[in-house]
Amino acid sequence: MVKSPRGITLLLCLISAVILFGYPLLVDLSRPCDAVASGVGAVAVTTGIQGGSVIQITAPCPDGGDLCNARIYLVDPDGMYHAVGRGVVGSSESEVWYIFHYRRPEAGVPEYWITDDTEMVFTRTYIESVEPFEPRGIWMIEIVPLRDDAVASELSVAL
Repeated sequence: MVKSPRGITLLLCLISAVILFGYPLLVDLSRPCDAVASGVGAVAVTTGIQGGSVIQITAPCPDGGDLCNARIYLVDPDGMYHAVGRGVVGSSESEVWYIFHYRRPEAGVPEYWITDDTEMVFTRTYIESVEPFEPRGIWMIEIVPLRDDAVASELSVAL
């Protein structure tokens, strides 16, 4: 048995090291369509966009990853949360999605929208033009899946 304080400290350090380093080897910590495991990413796109920029999200998971079944929020550089509404959705199997800013005249509707239809942001088929993201700076995207077993994702993009 360990009787000295130094021996007890060393024993506790050994037990802690075994737990910290051994636990991940015994338990599968990955889940399908987690942001880190699946390579979900976001970039600002300005080329070919009339009026402003859009956020392009790549979600290489089946059925568009968690984007089809998630609440999406934007956090602007001032820390204000903005709900993202659903724009025209072409296919639930899309891997590329676009978040854009567009104010509608109706009261109570979101100012930010998500779509997988490129015509919604790159042409004038649906809207005249997207609006710029204001204020400029780093915007956070929070993807909160509706499934209980899924993990929320946070992405950031400079606009």
